[in-house]
Amino acid sequence: MRMEETRLNKVFARALAVALLLGGAAVAHRAYSLVPVTVNGQQCIVAQGTRVGECVGRYSPAHPGNMVSAGERRVLDDGAGRPVVVLVNGRVATSDEPARPGDRIQAFSGTDVTEPTTVATVTVEPPVEVIGAGPYEVVVSPGAAGIAEVTRGAVSGEVIATQTVEPPSALVVKRSAAPASTGVALTFDDGPWPGQTEAVLRILASKDVKATFFMLGSRVKVAPETARAVAAAGHAIGNHSYTHTYLGSAGPGRVRWEITATNALISQVTGVEAHWFRAPGGILGPTATGVLEQESMRSALWTVDPEDWREGQTAQELAEAVVKAARPGGIVVLHDGGGDQSVTIEALPLIIDGLRARGFTLVTLDELGSVKGAW
Repeated sequence: MRMEETRLNKVFARALAVALLLGGAAVAHRAYSLVPVTVNGQQCIVAQGTRVGECVGRYSPAHPGNMVSAGERRVLDDGAGRPVVVLVNGRVATSDEPARPGDRIQAFSGTDVTEPTTVATVTVEPPVEVIGAGPYEVVVSPGAAGIAEVTRGAVSGEVIATQTVEPPSALVVKRSAAPASTGVALTFDDGPWPGQTEAVLRILASKDVKATFFMLGSRVKVAPETARAVAAAGHAIGNHSYTHTYLGSAGPGRVRWEITATNALISQVTGVEAHWFRAPGGILGPTATGVLEQESMRSALWTVDPEDWREGQTAQELAEAVVKAARPGGIVVLHDGGGDQSVTIEALPLIIDGLRARGFTLVTLDELGSVKGAW
């Protein structure tokens, strides 16, 4: 009986060993079996249990998108765009699920995403406009800052767009050869007048003085050489209308023509663009004011008027009237045309000497700190 039990135990042990051997072989076979799949049309063999994400990583060139800048489209962050999209047999799959025999795996690269943007309101500094020349400066208009909206990339800081909300107005600085506190401008109306204008030019040259000549378009037309002589001598040239019409009572079309036709003729004959205008009689009217704005011109009146056209004055009396009335920043109105101006021509050297004796510096309107433009 004991021998029979021993024999049975040996048989059972051998059977158990065989069973364990066969079971381990089956497990090993399952662990190392191969799985055929297709990745983006490419036939691949992977080990059983391989994840879909691993298949894509090995056999597909698909990559996640990037974050790019909103302006220049620069790459700001690799892989920070939209992720790779994976389909298994036409359905969206996760990277962690296992690949199965015969799976058709498709991987699509992610697209780029654009960085977010920010919009900020900023101040726009006024531009600086300089008029005239010389070492002395005076601010004619302080200008005003503008407002703009600036769109920037929130990550890159690139400026994407700038939109003006309120435009700035220019800071206007006038430069002059003398301080505004000592400058006086001599101006001459109603020319060019052959003979008289040349006589004025000779006196100014001998005294080393620059003046401003307000020319009539009709006179420029008949005396172009004299007009050119004024420009060649370096004097400033202004517009005094075409026919000396009083603009306050003229029609809109006539007012515009009086100003623009004279501008065109002065430019054609002398090469100078007139930016000063003196209305005959000093009366502009609303239409003329609008035309000057459109033409980017400025009105210039006067502060000293000795009425040199009035008969009966002597040169000495005329000169004394001017010198006595002059103030810093003053504008003296005289005439080189419009009739016989021999007394004015005779008085001119006395006027220049008298003003200088009082400490004034003679300048053009371009060099004067502030110009009287309205009554």
